[in-house]
Amino acid sequence: MLTYDRKFCYSGFTFSHNGVKMKLSPLYELLVILEEKGSVSLRDFKLWPSGTFRGTVGKMESMGLIVKKNIDGLVFFSLSEKGFSYLNRILDVIHNGVSHWDGKWRFVSFSIPEKKRFIRDKFRRYLESIGLKPYLNSLWVSPKDCKSNISKIAERLGVKNYLILICEQTELNQELIKIWDFEKFRKMYEEFIDESENVITLKDKLEAKKMILNYAFILNSEPNLPIELMPNDWPRFRANMQYKKLRRIIE
Repeated sequence: MLTYDRKFCYSGFTFSHNGVKMKLSPLYELLVILEEKGSVSLRDFKLWPSGTFRGTVGKMESMGLIVKKNIDGLVFFSLSEKGFSYLNRILDVIHNGVSHWDGKWRFVSFSIPEKKRFIRDKFRRYLESIGLKPYLNSLWVSPKDCKSNISKIAERLGVKNYLILICEQTELNQELIKIWDFEKFRKMYEEFIDESENVITLKDKLEAKKMILNYAFILNSEPNLPIELMPNDWPRFRANMQYKKLRRIIE
């Protein structure tokens, strides 16, 4: 069973600034449906556009997220162990604790040559995945202690000699904080709060699970800075109250 109450980037949902409801991508919607229902027959997907369904199922099979069985002439799909683990890894972020700032900004500078472009791009993606932001050209910054992790990935990729890590204690620097796009994620949280209120009213278990997955995607992609650097009115705390209400629906 999917552990929606556990601690869990990719673009898992679509989001519009024009008032359109947030919606899971077909792959993640199907994963939630299969987790809730156990297994689903091929004929149950008649409401899905055939091209979308075939493409989504094909991708999920190639990723090892689902298994297909033929029972009495009918084709059924269900989640594989890998599918459950995949969802749980996304959901793990929900119970991550609040982090506190130690007053230090970490700067990472690197100059990886063009002939190692593929590795350079991979290293950049890693920096993004752990929350660093580009500041000036190849200078990246984070308020979190990331030196050990960055050193390990640089060594594994063979680019440690092209890397400089600087730890500098500074005052609260508003210019650095502005690098993170708070307003984009504020709108995502506000929409999640509005949409989840409708689901809570209807007490729809499947829709509640979809909303919880949406919440996890926002948490996985938001700035997630130490609490001292976050806006005072940051809506994550109200969103977490909505998550707790959604959890009560599926328990």
